[in-house]
Amino acid sequence: MSGTDTAMPNPLPGLPPGRFPLIRLMAQGWWVFVLRGVVAILFGLVAFLAPGMGLAFLLGLLAAWMAIDGISTLYQAIKGPPERHGFWFWLDGLASIAAAAAILFLPGLSAIMLVFITGLWSILIGVFRLVLAFRLKSVLMGLFGAVSVFFGVWLLVNPGPGLLALIWIVGIEAVVAGALLIGLGWRLRRVHNDPHGPAPAQV
Repeated sequence: MSGTDTAMPNPLPGLPPGRFPLIRLMAQGWWVFVLRGVVAILFGLVAFLAPGMGLAFLLGLLAAWMAIDGISTLYQAIKGPPERHGFWFWLDGLASIAAAAAILFLPGLSAIMLVFITGLWSILIGVFRLVLAFRLKSVLMGLFGAVSVFFGVWLLVNPGPGLLALIWIVGIEAVVAGALLIGLGWRLRRVHNDPHGPAPAQV
């Protein structure tokens, strides 16, 4: 049997294999990126504007943001992109849901442990997104991953300030990441609206 007989089928017939067909598949769910960005920015704004609403409420809000981000990522994993690229979406989504569950169902955790969980979550999803960005050559996805890794390392190196500082730091991360997600979703929307045109050089 020849190599062409065993090759993976092209996910979008008529287009060359590689990252462009995968980007177009991602573009079918461009609105999910925008939705995740809006939710992240709203969480960040609430963290900034309502620090006195109670620690339990803010931690619940943090867990809700993680869960929404994880569910949205899993939705994108189910819809595409296919093959090995989709694997990183699955890891991303499952890591976010696991972190949300740890915060919600383990209320007896110390402040330091909550900071470490959030920091490790931020680093993990950042690494997953950096790998995906490298495979897809996506600049905005790379920035998104870099921001997550930066804030995760910051939390692990400086766990002492406690939960109030955690909420502020994660709030800043949420606003920055949300803006990048909206930008990525908007670029993917352009690809979605012109499915037969050339894929953009940078997404």
